[in-house]
Amino acid sequence: MADDVGALEDLLSEELAGRPLATADADPLVDRSHLLVIVDGGTVGHEAQLAQAHGLAGVTVLDLSGAVTDQDAARGLWLRVTDTDVLGVTVDRGGREVLSHIGAPDLIGPAEAAATCRGIAGIRTLTPSVSWRPRPARDRLRVAIGVGPTGQAVELDLKEAAEGGMGPHGLVVGATGSGKSELLRTLVLGLAVTHPPAELNFVLVDFKGDATFTRLDALPHTSAVITNLSAELGLVDRMKAAISGELTRRMELLRSAGTFASLRDYDRARALGADLPALPTLLIVVDEFSELLAAKPDFLDLFITIGRVLRSLGVHLLLASQRLDEGRLRGLDTYLTYRICLRTFSVAKSRIALGVADAFELPAAPGNGYLTFDTTGLVRFKSAYVSGPVRDAGASADELGWVDPQAFRLAMPPYVAADAGAAAATSSGGRMVAGQESAESAPGQTLLDVAVSRLAGSGVPAHEVWLPPLNEPPSLDLLLPRGSVRSAGEEFPAVPASSFLQLPLGWVDKPFEQTRGLLNVDMSGAAGHVAIVGRRRAGSPPRCAA
Repeated sequence: MADDVGALEDLLSEELAGRPLATADADPLVDRSHLLVIVDGGTVGHEAQLAQAHGLAGVTVLDLSGAVTDQDAARGLWLRVTDTDVLGVTVDRGGREVLSHIGAPDLIGPAEAAATCRGIAGIRTLTPSVSWRPRPARDRLRVAIGVGPTGQAVELDLKEAAEGGMGPHGLVVGATGSGKSELLRTLVLGLAVTHPPAELNFVLVDFKGDATFTRLDALPHTSAVITNLSAELGLVDRMKAAISGELTRRMELLRSAGTFASLRDYDRARALGADLPALPTLLIVVDEFSELLAAKPDFLDLFITIGRVLRSLGVHLLLASQRLDEGRLRGLDTYLTYRICLRTFSVAKSRIALGVADAFELPAAPGNGYLTFDTTGLVRFKSAYVSGPVRDAGASADELGWVDPQAFRLAMPPYVAADAGAAAATSSGGRMVAGQESAESAPGQTLLDVAVSRLAGSGVPAHEVWLPPLNEPPSLDLLLPRGSVRSAGEEFPAVPASSFLQLPLGWVDKPFEQTRGLLNVDMSGAAGHVAIVGRRRAGSPPRCAA
């Protein structure tokens, strides 16, 4: 967390504040968490509290480098560790070392040690340069979504089966109050924390506009957040054009770069040194897709196209709904290789989603669900959540740079005591801790707020798939060529002959091209007479804003 003990103390100032010296008569800190500080090199100043002879109450300093404990052996426990023994070291009156056997060391590797430390840590750093470090091939597009009955992490792997994953496309079903929206937020944020925007982008669609993806638009990974389509059905066609345009853009990029058959081949060439721009995997998440298809049935064709032929382009589809009606998918279900089903309100809805009635029998508390993929059967889990409060709601994430691991909480039943977090169920990355508070009633700053603020502005921003609709007319100065607007007292700039009587009237919406064009009117020569007429159908978005 720091290269200097003094800097670490600044980072943990509120944790250390008010702790007395660790003298023999000091009262135990029953109301404060115990802090373990590991010093392995770095700079230790004489003014650092953690380096003082007596130390602080409720703080254990484990010094691996001798930087802190090299002057006074009597103030603490000295250990000598070999490959086979852990020995306690004391000094007798004659100044000679006396060794006592304590035990044998656990010879675990760095990965297991790191996972253990993260699993018990009370504070977690969140630095993009660290969390976005290259991951093993197994962990690419893999994210923990909750814990199983025995406390083990339950992970969702979006990769294709050929790469050892569960994807590429899937389905989430859950009745009102089952925790569906929170699961989607947790999944997206978990992927954003562990994958840089150069590797993974999101298109997040909320048909009803229920704030499922609130704040996630600030992530550098987000190519588009499209909400409240039910109120303006005309925007659904615009969204369809934008997504179709993105698929075409990807096909053309692969073709022009060297006729690559798939994104996998393209990435392999980049890894070998080919001078090619990054083409991130694109995850399209559509919440309330059943209502979208009910309003616009032809949208199913685009979903089927993505499922059938576009996995080679690195496009993954995740569809979510409160219910799944019989026959609604009409062939799309053959491409949905994994399914997540939270609690349903009827046996029939559970059978449609999972093939069995088990989801109807789940407890009513949010976050209980089943994951199934391929033919592996049902995996029971309790989902994590990111909308709970961090421990220090008043702390600025930008100032401290750390978050409390309560962050990825589990939505526990109301009878669980508030200190249940001590029995935290953690993933191999240590990102989940049990808690009591509900996401809906959480006051102050949430983990989602803190994590998004730490990630925002980092990395390469995602390619924009969706530009805002032309709801507001642009001011004229935005349309005129640069330098063509003069201030008082200035002379008019010369007008190029090619621009004579070329009048900018507004912007033209081009969702398929993912751009806005300039609407110019040529009033020179034969085009000297112009008539402007128009009528817009009620409920349809404007094609031009002037």
